[in-house]
Amino acid sequence: MSAEAERTAYTRPSEWEDTDAWYLTARDVMYRFWVADRLIRIQFLTPVCDAAHAHFLDLNRAVWEGLPDGESVRDYLEGNRSAFLDTARAAMG
Repeated sequence: MSAEAERTAYTRPSEWEDTDAWYLTARDVMYRFWVADRLIRIQFLTPVCDAAHAHFLDLNRAVWEGLPDGESVRDYLEGNRSAFLDTARAAMG
C-alpha cells in the first residue's frame, strides 16, 4: 500500500481538479492507505504504530500538498519510510 501511495506522489501533477484521473486514483489509494494505517494501530505496539503513522503523514503531504520546488519525493520520504520498515522488522523478530 505504501508503494502505491508513493507512486501516486511521484506522479502528482502541479495542478489538478477533483474530476481528473490522477485525483480519482490518488483518492482511492490514500483512502486504502488510511485504512492500512489504522489497521497497523490495532495490530502492533506503539513504536510500530508511530513509525507507520509518521510515514503515512509524509506520504499524505507529498500526495495532497506536494513538496517545495527542488525537493525530491524520494529524499523527503526516505527517513520515515526507513524508520517504519526497520521498526516493523524489529517487531516481527
